[in-house]
Amino acid sequence: MNAQTIREKITAAVKENFKSEEKPFVNPYAGEKSTVLLETRAFSEPHLNAKKCCHLLTKVLYLITQGEKLSSKETTDLFFGATKLFQSSSERLRRMTYLLIKSIKVSETEVFIVTSTLTKDMSSKSDCYRANAIRVLSRILDPSMAAQIDRYLKNAIVDKSPFVASAAIICGINLMRSAPEVVRRWVNEVTESVSSKSPMVQFHALGLLYELKRNDRLALHKVVSQLTKSFGKSPMAECLLIRYATQVLKAERDSALEHALMDYLESCLRHKSEMAMFEAAKAFCELAVVDEQGSGGATVFGYDMLPALTVLQIFLTSPKPVVRFASIRMLNKLAQVRPHVVSRCNVDMEPLLTDQNRNIATLALTTLLKTGHESNVDRLIKQITTFMTEISDNFKVEVVRAVKTLCLTYPSKYKVLMAFLSSNLREEGSAEFKKDIVDALILLVEQIPQAKETGLLHLCEFIEDCEYPSLCTKILSFLGNETPTTSSPSKFIRFIYNRLILENALVRAAGVDALTKIALKCPTLKKDILTLLESCTTDNDDEVRDRTNLYCNMLEGKMGGKDGDLLVEFNGVLMKADLEFSLDALCQTLEAHIAAQPELPFDVKAVPTEEAYESQKAAMQAINAAKQQAQTKAKEPTKAPAAGKAEAPSPVSAPSAPDIAAKVADLISAEDLGALQHSCKPKLATESEAEYVVQVIKHMYINHVVLEFVTTNTLQDQVLEDVDIKFTIGDPSSWGELGRLGIEALPYDRPASAYVVLQKMHEGDDGLRTLLGTFQAALDYTVKEEGDDLGYRDTYPMENVTIAMGDYMVPRHLRPGEFKSMWESLQQADEAVSKFSLNFKTLESAATGLTTSLNMAPCDKSDKVDTTARGHTLLLSGTFIGGLQVLCKALIGLDQSYGCLLKLACRSKNPAASQAIVHSVE
Repeated sequence: MNAQTIREKITAAVKENFKSEEKPFVNPYAGEKSTVLLETRAFSEPHLNAKKCCHLLTKVLYLITQGEKLSSKETTDLFFGATKLFQSSSERLRRMTYLLIKSIKVSETEVFIVTSTLTKDMSSKSDCYRANAIRVLSRILDPSMAAQIDRYLKNAIVDKSPFVASAAIICGINLMRSAPEVVRRWVNEVTESVSSKSPMVQFHALGLLYELKRNDRLALHKVVSQLTKSFGKSPMAECLLIRYATQVLKAERDSALEHALMDYLESCLRHKSEMAMFEAAKAFCELAVVDEQGSGGATVFGYDMLPALTVLQIFLTSPKPVVRFASIRMLNKLAQVRPHVVSRCNVDMEPLLTDQNRNIATLALTTLLKTGHESNVDRLIKQITTFMTEISDNFKVEVVRAVKTLCLTYPSKYKVLMAFLSSNLREEGSAEFKKDIVDALILLVEQIPQAKETGLLHLCEFIEDCEYPSLCTKILSFLGNETPTTSSPSKFIRFIYNRLILENALVRAAGVDALTKIALKCPTLKKDILTLLESCTTDNDDEVRDRTNLYCNMLEGKMGGKDGDLLVEFNGVLMKADLEFSLDALCQTLEAHIAAQPELPFDVKAVPTEEAYESQKAAMQAINAAKQQAQTKAKEPTKAPAAGKAEAPSPVSAPSAPDIAAKVADLISAEDLGALQHSCKPKLATESEAEYVVQVIKHMYINHVVLEFVTTNTLQDQVLEDVDIKFTIGDPSSWGELGRLGIEALPYDRPASAYVVLQKMHEGDDGLRTLLGTFQAALDYTVKEEGDDLGYRDTYPMENVTIAMGDYMVPRHLRPGEFKSMWESLQQADEAVSKFSLNFKTLESAATGLTTSLNMAPCDKSDKVDTTARGHTLLLSGTFIGGLQVLCKALIGLDQSYGCLLKLACRSKNPAASQAIVHSVE
């Protein structure tokens, strides 16, 4: 008998005796809800068995964590049974009881019963009882009872036991949501705890201190500045402070504060803790995104990024996967804005391509695609293909976007990169993944002329077996536009015609559109396409059949020599890609019209364009952010919140055009007011640190302007009543005031709005109704302090309110390369050109100032100015009031003798509008 035989016999005997592989696992805490709740009657026994009760509590907690729902009666019975467990002196049972009370929903009446017991535990000599009692109270305490235990919590914050102190601070963080006025009394104790020797106490105290100061900008800056000069050694607290310093740097550009905080971040790069070093490097990368001045180099606010990159490079070789992942992910984000800076880490990133963790390998690959050189493209694409099937769709999307960027960077490599994208279209993947690939191919066809036919063929192959109708229709529309410009349009017609035979009605309709576009632009193919379209003239679907018959009649009429000009014009309207108005806005305006004047005809000219509507929505969202704590009822006076009970801010939805019309209905009817064109972004009319902060929002209409004054009272001990706007019009011949709406009561930190409605008295010299003006404004109100029922009348000055030409404009962002085609499509005869001398010292400040003045969006990254150049071309796009598309081309130059010179050219379909925009720069 050899050794192998003996080993097999021993193994068989062990399996036979123990049968460990055949025994199923039995969870000792699993059970039916009714059975477990019945067993909890043991909580009411005269002599409690601590071990048995702990086992039952574990069973109940297991049920809750598994998602088992308890009825209100079951919860009440369980709660009252658990309160009897406080009679036991077992520390383990007490802790389990605390855990149960935190895990169930306790009503206000039940909270009152257990609060006295928990308060007693807070005075116990046992740190375990005290800390856990505080943690339970923070979860179940009613805000009205918070003031009663204020003394206990203040003492606990500075307790010698880190467990107790940390629990009290966490209690404060939880109470900030329900009883902030109680927690604000603990500032001294919390500040003292920030310097605690316990790392956890220091971490929690810093978090609570930030919550206390976050709404006071100056106080927050002061705290952060002081802590960065002398702070403890807790790595977690250090990371938290780094994040707060980064937030301050993003929001504030004070040179002294910026210098101090950047010095602090740089020193943290040499911290002994790995997490603090990474957090500091991460801060540099995040600030690199917002620092526009340093976007052309390797600096952030004037500080070299090399030390931060060195830290990330070191972490790339860490034996810990999480450290490698964090580092490569941060470099990946930085590569999106500063690829040339990240490229110096390429040597360290390449070994990660073979990392066992596929997430790390994918991030390394996408980063290298963003920063790689043209000579490495083929090798990188081969490595991508090897593991594309092993990564999630989210990472696949990132790879596709990186490949698209790489192809735009190195157009000569379009064949390899397009082949990779096309191969992934044939693989399994989500709709989002396929959509991203299609979008990438379309963009590459538009941006790289030599890649057009290759890209179109890849798209044609995809629609042969496309399972997503929306993608198929998108591709067919694109083929209809691009096929006529290829060298051989006929070879694409077969792919489109196949869709008319094999697909659903939606795709068939798109195919008919595409073939018609090709026929209109390629006269030699009209007869053949008409023959193909005849099969759809009897289609089962009404939409497909009607479209086909209409298009066939168009094509036959044009071929027969009928009124060609009329057909061309009709074709231009029919084949137009974009509507002149927003469909969402049309629906909204129609609903308002039907509700107000259903008997009158509807004027589609009152509907804003897609750009104007989107801008209006964005402005309304900004208004919503400014009114997060607005009063629930705008016209009802509100009382200051009672001590011990904070009034939760009422959520306010973003107001639509009918909402604004309803608010000023007492001054002007919705019919007379007209349709809202757009709303301007909020602009401060007072200092941001002022006692009363006022933001002005201009709601622009064709014949009117509604000025909304969003006012915030920052004085905690004062309430303003009968708030009105003193308003003076400088030019009564141009503007008239229809009326004002004030604010009845303005308590502390509860923003509310006052309104002034202005009417335009004439159309202006150009007939555009774009009147300009400057108005004097001031707050007029009654001040009432605590205990003062009478108060006194007072005024508060504001900056002048100005309506400029930029207020009639909405920025419109264009896709890369779209500006050129749109500029050429507008008639040069309608162009307005003028030359100016500007008071700017640099090209960058001139470009920024002109963009801000005209309130237009820069295109094709023309807002990025080469600081070493003497001239710059700025491309701007916007939507003028009424939905008019406007494009501007500004040539800016610096001359030693004449300073900053500007040549501004403006094009639109309205020559008067172009002239008005150019002259507004004077």
